[in-house]
Amino acid sequence: MNNVTNLPARNILRFNYGKKPVLSSSIKYIESFAGNYSMVRLHDHGYICSSFTLKHYREKLEPQGEFFLVRKGLLINLNFINQIIDQEGKKWAVLTSGESFQLSRRCGQKLLSFLKDKEDLKMVC
Repeated sequence: MNNVTNLPARNILRFNYGKKPVLSSSIKYIESFAGNYSMVRLHDHGYICSSFTLKHYREKLEPQGEFFLVRKGLLINLNFINQIIDQEGKKWAVLTSGESFQLSRRCGQKLLSFLKDKEDLKMVC
C-alpha cells in the first residue's frame, strides 16, 4: 500500500497528470520558468517541470504557512531556509543546501516580519 495516498490531500501535489504524488514538505522551492511553466526543485536534488504557473502553486501552498513568495518568480519552502543575510543593503535567503537567493525589498521585509511573528507564536505556545 502506498503511504502517500493516506496523507491529507492538502500536503500532496500531483504531477504528470496525477501519476507522481509529491509531498509539499519535500519541495525546496518553485521557480517561474519560461513564462507559464514552473520548475519545482525537490529536496532530493531532483526537479519537475510543470505546465502550471507559479500563481497556481502559490494559491495552493501559501495558506499552509510553509511557503513564501520572496521575490517575483520564486516561492520558497520556509523549512529549507537556513539563514537570511543582509549584505550591503540587500537581503539573501540561504537554504540548507547552500543555494542562495536574493529577496526583493518588499517581500524580504514581509518575510522577516512573518518569520518573527511565527517565532513569537512558537515561544507563546
